[in-house]
Amino acid sequence: MATSFLGLDLPTVSVTIGPTWATKVNAAFEVIDEHDHSSGKGALIPSSALNINANIDWNEYKPTNLLATQYKSNDSTLTGSDNANSMFVTSGNLYFTNNSGTAVQITDGGSVVTSAGALQTVERQAVSGDVVIGPSDTFVFLAVDTSATRQITLPLANSVASGRVYIIKDVTGSANTNNITVVRQGSDTIDGATSQVFNSNYGSWWAVGNGVDSWEIS
Repeated sequence: MATSFLGLDLPTVSVTIGPTWATKVNAAFEVIDEHDHSSGKGALIPSSALNINANIDWNEYKPTNLLATQYKSNDSTLTGSDNANSMFVTSGNLYFTNNSGTAVQITDGGSVVTSAGALQTVERQAVSGDVVIGPSDTFVFLAVDTSATRQITLPLANSVASGRVYIIKDVTGSANTNNITVVRQGSDTIDGATSQVFNSNYGSWWAVGNGVDSWEIS
């Protein structure tokens, strides 16, 4: 007779004789000793049977295939080293406690917090030669040294997100003499052309991609 979950081969009462009885019982105990409730090793534990009353160490693994995560709304922020690198909700707003144990507010009601040093900060890239921008480059602001002519090649519009912005700035004030030429890749267009020339001293220009096949200059 085999049991439903562990598949134990048990002796039959009043039928199985001594040595065989003992052998089956011993084998069953060995299986029971190593069972861990994984598939084929016991009945699976339902979530209703769990009573989690302490932190769980994931051994540097991450939970996967989650539909969503839902947070309790705390009465105060979670700070200090015990809460470092954690996400939480306080008074209905989302926070992140950084590595120093400082709570950083991410949302405020229905809006994202945009304090200085957060979303109002962009990555600045100094340019002192010709540049081919790759789709994985993260900079937004290109500070161009126009002590010589410069060429900036934009990535393919369809290789970056729609609305991707590059701000091109003449930081040395010589663009009228040493032009900044912005060129496309592939068959993209830049305001309908294959390239655009910037020649205004200390001027700045925005290049905004449509995510498909073109760039627009503002």
